[in-house]
Amino acid sequence: MSINIIAGLDIGNGYVKGSASTGAGEKPSSIDFISGVAYETNPADLKIMGEAVRGTVDNIFNEMEASFDTPLVKDSIHRLFGSRGVSSGNSLDEFDVNSVLSKANQPLSAILILGCLAGKALQVYFTENGCLPEETVKVEASLGLALPISEYKTLRKKYASDLKQCTHMVCIHNFEHPVRFEITVTDVQVLAEGESAQYAIINKGEPLMNSMLAEARRNGEPLEGVTAADVLAAKNTIGVDIGEGTVNFPVFQNGKFNADASVTLSKGYGTVLDRAVERLSPRFLFGNRKALSEFIQSEPNALNKARHTAALAAVAEEVKGFSQELCQSFIKVMGRAGSYAEVIYVYGGGASPIKDVLYPMLIETSKSMSGGLGYPVLYLDSRYSRYLNREGLYLIAEKVAETKR
Repeated sequence: MSINIIAGLDIGNGYVKGSASTGAGEKPSSIDFISGVAYETNPADLKIMGEAVRGTVDNIFNEMEASFDTPLVKDSIHRLFGSRGVSSGNSLDEFDVNSVLSKANQPLSAILILGCLAGKALQVYFTENGCLPEETVKVEASLGLALPISEYKTLRKKYASDLKQCTHMVCIHNFEHPVRFEITVTDVQVLAEGESAQYAIINKGEPLMNSMLAEARRNGEPLEGVTAADVLAAKNTIGVDIGEGTVNFPVFQNGKFNADASVTLSKGYGTVLDRAVERLSPRFLFGNRKALSEFIQSEPNALNKARHTAALAAVAEEVKGFSQELCQSFIKVMGRAGSYAEVIYVYGGGASPIKDVLYPMLIETSKSMSGGLGYPVLYLDSRYSRYLNREGLYLIAEKVAETKR
């Protein structure tokens, strides 16, 4: 059996956010799991059987145990994906937000991309056949991927060619017998992080834009006479895409992405969490930033309320400093592009946790650079903010796939 997959995959430093379908009008399904895999060097003989198979397939991205045979991964060690990997207690391979090594050059990127494709193919096969495949399933994939702007400028061609140059084998080991996938990537469109998000904003149209305008007015921006149609028609925009390890500032001029004026700040919300982990140690031990993030997002009880309050306070202190750094980078971008900018968009997985501090700072910064008049600063609702890049990437991958039919 052969399965065609179209996928937009936002391989973030903190989470993988993806949209994938088989094309032909199928509504894309969502992929959302932690950007980390745990090494399983001594796999237990605990295989999923019977009625439990369906539940595992449905949640495969947080349950998968997989190995890889591809030049992009130098060993055949089993990897545990998503929440299963985090909770396993095994050594976790994750992106280092303080590293200068590009995602384009890290095996973890290939592991996450190929894991997404194998997981989606498994779900498609199981839905169509009601059972697991016994023969190797061939997969052809058309992808939309993104890199931070600084990496996009130098590594986008390599990132694409590495995935297209050979066939990749992925073996899923969760079940009674191994399930194998032979993956060929036929096309890769690599965009700059934040660039794809702005395509998604325009695609969502007036309902989302009206929500953004209402939020801006609640935060003290009158925007008198400005309509959703006015903003959607703007051809000169600046994005502030706040991720786990980077903040990207994509600049659009005359409706086209301007790579020369766009920049990356090599820090993100993950930097905030890493600093908070250090600040809290040794009073409170958090193994990594993901553990801290999940803890502060949980509802405290009488037993952990004091720890929860201390953790929130540490993160809040770091958010202030990070927001000030971000505004300094924003000033530099405005120095390049502010003369023709019409609107500022703020979004990304790290945007919501720092909104209360950052949003008023950005409004004031924009006013200070325009004689007090300011620019419309539109901050994305948290329901959309994390997922815009993946949706934009899927739109691009789908468009390219349609032209090749």
